[in-house]
Amino acid sequence: MPVPDTFDAFVPSNFADLFATADIPPYIGLTELRELERNVVNKFQPSYLHAQKLCSKMILNHSLRCYYFALAILQSFPSKTPSIPQISRDELIGRVYLACILHDLGLSSHEEAIAHPTRDMTFEIHGGILAYEHLRAEYAPDLHLNNSQIADVAQSIMLHTVSFQTGLSSAAGMLLYASAFIDVVGYDAAPPNTKERAITHDTVREIEEAFPLDGMTLRFGGQIREMLDAKPNCLVSHSISERTM
Repeated sequence: MPVPDTFDAFVPSNFADLFATADIPPYIGLTELRELERNVVNKFQPSYLHAQKLCSKMILNHSLRCYYFALAILQSFPSKTPSIPQISRDELIGRVYLACILHDLGLSSHEEAIAHPTRDMTFEIHGGILAYEHLRAEYAPDLHLNNSQIADVAQSIMLHTVSFQTGLSSAAGMLLYASAFIDVVGYDAAPPNTKERAITHDTVREIEEAFPLDGMTLRFGGQIREMLDAKPNCLVSHSISERTM
């Protein structure tokens, strides 16, 4: 897979601006995407096991689709923009994997998540704190992740449903937002003239076949309605639309 060795560490938060000058990427298959990730899945296996424990199969498949969507989007992602700090490919992929696999811990019905004192917060922040605590406990003592890396992953999770129109997001944060958006609203409903520059429909379909949707849109819609009823000020309420429900 022909991708750069570094990417812009900060990118436009607006979906259209992010891909405005990108070329339409070629189809890329799941086998190639798995070659790109190298050892990241093994390196961060404790986080996969943590997500597997706390999340339903539906959420876990959603998280894995987001991850592989994000890897495919790297073909179109900004790189080596003058004056913009760079992040290495391997570093970015590691952060994206952790952000994607842990991003919906806040939707967990596992007793560990329910008993946490942040349960009454909006699910994105609740989940971000759960992820932050997990990352610090699992990787910080041995210096496998530093404070900055953990902060980027946790903040990306906390903001992953918020649609900003101006400013910059971290590369990991924007990849999580873009991939989760495409997975939840569906490729057909994603903004035209933008989605085609992010990822091909054939790539999306192949990833969906490997990690089935299993009625996710309907069930997510139900969960979102429940959240809006229980927490009208939850973050997702600021960017929700009827098509996601």
